[in-house]
Amino acid sequence: MDSSSGRTLLVSDLDGTLLRPDGTLSETTARVINAYIAEGGLFTYATARSFTTASRVTAPLNLSLPVITYGGAIIVDPRTGESRPARTLAAEAVAEVLAEARDSVQPIVFAMHEGRDRVFWRADRMTAGVDDFLRTRQGDPRLLPLESWSILDPASVFYISLIGDREAVDDLHARLVEVALRCNVVHMEDIYAPGQWWLELTSPAGTKAVAVTALKRELAADTLICFGDNHNDLLMLAAADISLAVANATPAVRAAATNVIGANSADGVAWWISQLP
Repeated sequence: MDSSSGRTLLVSDLDGTLLRPDGTLSETTARVINAYIAEGGLFTYATARSFTTASRVTAPLNLSLPVITYGGAIIVDPRTGESRPARTLAAEAVAEVLAEARDSVQPIVFAMHEGRDRVFWRADRMTAGVDDFLRTRQGDPRLLPLESWSILDPASVFYISLIGDREAVDDLHARLVEVALRCNVVHMEDIYAPGQWWLELTSPAGTKAVAVTALKRELAADTLICFGDNHNDLLMLAAADISLAVANATPAVRAAATNVIGANSADGVAWWISQLP
């Protein structure tokens, strides 16, 4: 590590960045990051995943710093699994999204319920996007189907995902103009399912950028270095002192970054860390 620049905090996105194209963590990446941490380096991740799914793929990492989940909406202690209070969306914005959603693009709603994060959806309004989402999360303890949105407390919602083909998602995005003024909205293609598009909504206070900035201050770090690949990393990269895009990143992310490093298929983040003095 380079101690001449003081305390440096490294924060990496997971999917498309730290993880390989198949969504797994390589042995090389785990070894390099664990060695960096063992030497006193500050490392954590910021992901759109929940802690439930992120902790499975990052299990080989010896993490102790708070991890940033749900796109910045919830920060979790990886040693205990205890989360800090969720950054919830405005209740009126939640209500508007639920009202504007059409049959082809149904919301998957993430909210605090009975002391933990839960995943809600309308079981009577299944779409291909919702079905794909649920198929990869069978047995997930967060899942809780609803018969009506009236059961849901809008004030408890901290994250909303809307999945569909590009035309349907673009149409919904265009109709959520007022919501976009009160939320952080990310519109991007699924890296694991090309042709499937997502709208992701969080509170303006529940973004990766807000979370990494707060963590930098909390840890009294002098330099913040962030790694990313997709549109939901842009604000985080803008908040960093040094921003690094993997070679497989979207053109917008590569253009916004301080530098471009190796691809996630070549352990680009780990290689960059291994070159630190």
